[in-house]
Amino acid sequence: MKKIGDKIKEISVIKKLNVYAWMPLVWWSILVAILPYIFSICRLPIVFRVGLMFFIINGTIAYHLGSLINRLNLNRWWLLLMPVVFDLAILPRFALYNLMFGLIYLIIELFGLLNKNIYR
Repeated sequence: MKKIGDKIKEISVIKKLNVYAWMPLVWWSILVAILPYIFSICRLPIVFRVGLMFFIINGTIAYHLGSLINRLNLNRWWLLLMPVVFDLAILPRFALYNLMFGLIYLIIELFGLLNKNIYR
């Protein structure tokens, strides 16, 4: 598996893109957009899909992105990237009530942005 990752990193376009500090945000957001379709292909029941992917995996990624934005000192508008990409990915195939997860991910990203300063 590591060999595949190394080969992907050696592609010239990806090398040029990874120079920018904000590229991890883009890669994580693309992963969040692809995950619902991967879980659908695996034929996971909706309960597991929503519980496992939407709450646990995407919530963890959202918190990580918030702390990454804080650590890299990026503009606050980067907080909108993951929820918008997720909502656009969900729109064509999944139920409209899943769009509320974009707002939930934005809130979780804000918690990651605050990091340990929640009570101050």
